[in-house]
Amino acid sequence: MPTSSPGRRRTVMAAAAAMVAAVLPALPAAAAPAVVKAVPPPAASPCGPMDVTFVIDDTGSMGPAIANIKTGINTIISDVATLSGGDFKLGLVSFKDDVRVFNDLAAGNQAAVTAAVNGLVATGGGNTPEASDEALNTVVNNLPALGRPQTGDFVGTWRSNATKMVVLVTDALPGGFDDAHTAVDVTNAHQRALDAQNDIKISSVYIPTGGVSAPIVSIMQDYANTTGGVYTLAAANGSNTATTIQQSLRNCRRTDVFIRDHGADTGVEPHGLNPIWTSPDITVCPTAAPCAGANPVVGSTSYIHVKLNNPGPNGSGTATGNLKLYYTAQGGAAVWPTHWTHINTAVNVTVPAGATSVVVPWNGVPGPGHFCLLARWESATDPMTFAEGPNTLTNTRNNNNIAWRNVDTVRVVPGKPTTRPFTLGNPNPRALTNLVFTAPEGPFAGKVVIDLGQTLAARWKETGQKGEGIRQVGETRFEIADPKQARFLGLTIDPKERFETKLEFTATDQTRAVLWLNQTDERGEDLGGVEFRLTTG
Repeated sequence: MPTSSPGRRRTVMAAAAAMVAAVLPALPAAAAPAVVKAVPPPAASPCGPMDVTFVIDDTGSMGPAIANIKTGINTIISDVATLSGGDFKLGLVSFKDDVRVFNDLAAGNQAAVTAAVNGLVATGGGNTPEASDEALNTVVNNLPALGRPQTGDFVGTWRSNATKMVVLVTDALPGGFDDAHTAVDVTNAHQRALDAQNDIKISSVYIPTGGVSAPIVSIMQDYANTTGGVYTLAAANGSNTATTIQQSLRNCRRTDVFIRDHGADTGVEPHGLNPIWTSPDITVCPTAAPCAGANPVVGSTSYIHVKLNNPGPNGSGTATGNLKLYYTAQGGAAVWPTHWTHINTAVNVTVPAGATSVVVPWNGVPGPGHFCLLARWESATDPMTFAEGPNTLTNTRNNNNIAWRNVDTVRVVPGKPTTRPFTLGNPNPRALTNLVFTAPEGPFAGKVVIDLGQTLAARWKETGQKGEGIRQVGETRFEIADPKQARFLGLTIDPKERFETKLEFTATDQTRAVLWLNQTDERGEDLGGVEFRLTTG
């Protein structure tokens, strides 16, 4: 991979971003991934015959990732053997600005593949793009070396009765054989995905050695989404590359259950739908019978109803897994897993095609009775496709088996103040956060006041007390003066801190309104929030 100067690399990346935008849909910025924990052995039930080819970038910047693959190669091949019931073929191809076939697709060659992986040397690479698109062309279309900058032939037979898988590992944009990334390479990369579609699953493992690049993410996700594979953002230092490959192999018989983040969510992640913290597939009811949704009652047993949708875009077939429910204080920017408390788990849930409703009891609901809820579907055949970090919203946006619901129904009496808590946090170290009020369905017929408390009010003053649509009505109390949108800008909160503010709603007339209160980072990216549904009665 790249040995070019940082300045040239930035220029290439900027140009690449424009090229990708013209061919693939824009994606939200991705956060730095957390290191994935060790992957347990696969389930004993085999996935049937498997044909697996590893396509690995062995340029200079890939050194740590390749070292990690070497450490885990014996376990990776052991997993293939277990998942396939011992009926498997393996292949190994590497690439820089050319392609090298180390092992053609064949049975009984695990020792040779292991030796070849252990012999990989991360070196060279020239400019930023590499020939990943041409390496995939070699593997997907069974190309010999004749007439190509390719060493060795890839002419082994992909079996019709096998699950056919390619695991691509790289940190670079595709550049063909000419060491330059252009719009043509974006088109060629997508064509490789189309060549494999409905036949070979391409699971793409992105190592963000130079920081997360949206153009690379777009292309790697396109490989996976088009072919039914898995896209994974691995750790920048390559420390979880082997375990990420193991997770990708679970896709040999992958199911894809998803929980909607939004009414228009079809399970394709990441998406730009907002807000994503009001999942329509999570509701709380006073009994096990379905209801329109209610606030949990302190001290009672409430029931959390979760709708699981099957299939999603990345797999089909009856799924089995565990559904885990968590809560945190009502508010925004909750840090995963620090701020989340486990409620209960529905174990060994079977989800056939269609929508399955699961009811999970919540015994002894704690005070104050106003919470954010998180639902997580965990299954050996439906892994998280995005390595989770501390930002709950980023995890939710990028994994379709996580959903977040922060909805509080507030009954107000005209002329009588009603209060609700809103807890602020911040998953981003040494960064400021904003607090944003929005009335998406029109203004509330009344008055909304927030009490920041002594510490937050003082910190906001220290950073310049910048804001919009706000009027101070007390030492720490502020009225929302603009009914459409109001913002507190530049609140200083450490990731280890959480501050509870108090909202006060006072209706002046009979009303029904929706108020969104959420946090954003300094760039305006959503960090999570609460939807308050205000009704009189």
